[in-house]
Amino acid sequence: MPNAPVDNNGTQLFFTDSGPIKSSEDYTTLVIFHGSAFTGNTFHKLLPLGAAHNIRLVILNRRDYAGSTKYSDENLKDLQAGDKSFMERLALEVKHFLLWFIDTHNIPKITADRKSGGFVLMGWSMGNVTALSILGYQDVVGNEAYQRLEPYLRQLILYDPSGIGFGYERPPVAYNSFADVTPEAAIENFKYGVSGYYEHPDLASRSIDGLNVDKRGSRPSVDNMTAEEMAVNFDPIAAARTEFPMFIQMQPVLNMLTQTCLFDEKVTSEVLPKLEIAYLCCAKSPWYCLWGMIETERQYKKHLKLEHKVRPIQFLEIASGNHFVHWDDPEGFFACTVKAINS
Repeated sequence: MPNAPVDNNGTQLFFTDSGPIKSSEDYTTLVIFHGSAFTGNTFHKLLPLGAAHNIRLVILNRRDYAGSTKYSDENLKDLQAGDKSFMERLALEVKHFLLWFIDTHNIPKITADRKSGGFVLMGWSMGNVTALSILGYQDVVGNEAYQRLEPYLRQLILYDPSGIGFGYERPPVAYNSFADVTPEAAIENFKYGVSGYYEHPDLASRSIDGLNVDKRGSRPSVDNMTAEEMAVNFDPIAAARTEFPMFIQMQPVLNMLTQTCLFDEKVTSEVLPKLEIAYLCCAKSPWYCLWGMIETERQYKKHLKLEHKVRPIQFLEIASGNHFVHWDDPEGFFACTVKAINS
């Protein structure tokens, strides 16, 4: 499988590509960034589904995950210090990848009606941090790059992000699987906790009191993976190196990124102003994913009430899906993705 350069220093990202759609001049290229610990391989069930919907899939492994360049010690020091420069480099890597893909793969531009063609970026869980970064650092990415991306970058899909990925304050009553345990125990807690099915008593209340904050749900999706599948789907070593600081030290930086990308009127008007956002929320996911949706929706409605000109966000719920619906029900998940892309 191919690797893409994402800077001029030899840094590369591994990716899987379903390939161009035969006889189509307006297909959409869906670029997917995976979440914490679980690799892009968890999305490979989607690869055969795209062509029927005029969608080319490109699934990346983020830095430190299999096939992609590991972070240097200097990079990790910035991450562990909660330094914004780490996120700025991430934005540059996303920019470099997209421009490289345009130059080397001759993908269709966005159509006049903006219903097909171009790129749709999807982040899953903490992968939304990567997807959002391209919008959040205007001075670093540069207006010239945005002008080149304008005919191509059409939509961003936030797939089941957590409140932690947005840097939101964590409700005090909720369980934290990373607190007061060893790193090994934290990974084990996370693996089962994040992949379970949770029955939330009153999601419609849009309150933490309406969420199930149990440590683990039922029927964890990891139990639906063979040992061979887990070996390529799950990378606790990469997670321990690169994800834990995101949950703690980087929280202020992530909150600033969220506010800039989603709710800053100046950035909305100047950085890819026609780009729209779809938010896919899974109703059976852990509380921290539902909390991310609740708080984002609350802030979005507040800005609309104040008549702020922020990016349009379409909230879509996958009622029967958990955080791994793309693995447990790839056809159902992709149908929801197609709806978001075509709406």
